Amino acid sequence: MNIPQDWESRCDLYDTQYEVIVSMFGDYASKLDVDALISFLMEKEPDNKAYRYGILDQYIISQTMGNADQLRRLLQNNDTVLPPQTRQVLSHWALKPGFFLAFRIVERKKPELFEIADLLTDTHYLFCSPSLEMLQERRESRNVTYVTLMLDNGLCLQCAGLIHYNSLQADDIVFTCRMFDADLYAKDGLDGVLKEYPQALYYWDYLSFIPSITTQGKEMLIHMAYVDELSYDFQSPFWSIQSKDGATQYILEEADEDMVEKYGPSDLLEHPELLNFRIFQLKQHWLIFAFAADAFSLLCRIVGHPDTEPLYRLSVPLVMNLEQDYPMPWDPFKLAGDEKEVEPADKKEIDALNKVMAKYIEALNSGKQFEIEKEAHKAGVDVELVEEFIAQLHKTMAKYSYNVPEEEKQYELDGWPVPPGSQRKGFGDDLYDSSRFLLQEPEELIERFHGYTQDRYLQEVEEEGLFGFLEDRALEEFEDETLGYMSLNMLLWILLHLSDRPVLVRSIALEIFKLFPLFFRTYEFDEYVELLSRVVFKCFIQTSLCSVAERPRGEKRTRGLYTIQATPMLKALISPIH
Repeated sequence: MNIPQDWESRCDLYDTQYEVIVSMFGDYASKLDVDALISFLMEKEPDNKAYRYGILDQYIISQTMGNADQLRRLLQNNDTVLPPQTRQVLSHWALKPGFFLAFRIVERKKPELFEIADLLTDTHYLFCSPSLEMLQERRESRNVTYVTLMLDNGLCLQCAGLIHYNSLQADDIVFTCRMFDADLYAKDGLDGVLKEYPQALYYWDYLSFIPSITTQGKEMLIHMAYVDELSYDFQSPFWSIQSKDGATQYILEEADEDMVEKYGPSDLLEHPELLNFRIFQLKQHWLIFAFAADAFSLLCRIVGHPDTEPLYRLSVPLVMNLEQDYPMPWDPFKLAGDEKEVEPADKKEIDALNKVMAKYIEALNSGKQFEIEKEAHKAGVDVELVEEFIAQLHKTMAKYSYNVPEEEKQYELDGWPVPPGSQRKGFGDDLYDSSRFLLQEPEELIERFHGYTQDRYLQEVEEEGLFGFLEDRALEEFEDETLGYMSLNMLLWILLHLSDRPVLVRSIALEIFKLFPLFFRTYEFDEYVELLSRVVFKCFIQTSLCSVAERPRGEKRTRGLYTIQATPMLKALISPIH
């Protein structure tokens, strides 16, 4: 029987035969395993029925379409009654059963056809997937790490079930797999682990919408390595020391004078608590641990292992989530602190307090009023206790908020609607997908735009749309796409709400800096002002979408000490949604 030799027809054929073959299988997955997975997913995602079914369905498919013995048995039992094409496809899959793959996109060859690379081996494949094409439409799922169950059709790969996506790297995948079953991972790799432990996918999916964590402009990644021997005098109170179940942990709380003199004053030693300098003395070896590459390198030098390379570089949110359910290499200690046993009466009060605080945070994020006394009495919680927790919450929030220097307070803006916390996530989307703006691109306005700009951007606007063109120009200035989208969205939000007057670029930068901690953890303020000014110049001044009293030059331009105002054309093209 002839099988199509072009990839589109081949994919269509295998899609059709996949449905036929899957329908021929009975329930081949162990009921015990299915029940355990259902129980786990109900605990973790009680309100997300579609996700639970997606994980469960993919697991069952992996036990049939990913099992060579099951496929061969199905072929043998039905060989005489199978249509020729079905027999040929089933024979192919019996030799090449489905397998789980973690991958990244190398290149989009055509719509729905991608060149991808195995994240762990760098093996390259062609992958046909309408689902992957759709994932490129959203910022959080565009060009990230993907995991799915793959089926080979002889020309390219196709997927079965969900495509999971996250921001994880190879070390995160390897660490998780080894944590679940190191022996199985050594024998059968990622595919073997996910077919045996599908719940691992939940821990990766949990990170789909969580951005990377940064501090002092550095991405926080757990760096860790084992050493056999370590000889160092951990002096109190500079190191806090805790022993438990035959193990000891040492946490650097403060650098002593000798340490500063030997390794020089630095942000690392000035605030060691931010980067979690820890040494664990375990039963068979020592573990060196820190939250950043330079912090890990410095800690290795301090304790006499200067040439040590990290065994892993791991996502902090991933590890903190896994640590809640599984023992980590530093067990019996916890990165998030040891939980104490709670008496039932105390637990009841704590649960009530948690509900009140959850309501308070929801009100805070949505900008609504919150009546402390009323909510406390309703929950049966002491009012003073609620007030104390709210005060503590605001102290914690202040640590992660930008403290406006005295000399910058003159540039603060008022008169524009500051979006509440619950709405700020939408400012990280691209403009065409935005829920914050209404876009209009009628032909006559686009023609006027080309007239104002003397057709300089004709080709780019035809290919990307006007706002796609503006986004591309803005994102060129940012290493992090999220920061680029947030900057462009907030710039437009402020400009359009204050369109009746000129606005200082430095003031816009300051308001963005105050609103999103991600900016002041990544940039110095003057550095960000200069970057935003470049975006303003490229996207709005050169394109005649904003007017300026005079063309900014030199220090005025780099320090954002000039005003801009939305033109009537910009206001006709885009308007904020309230």
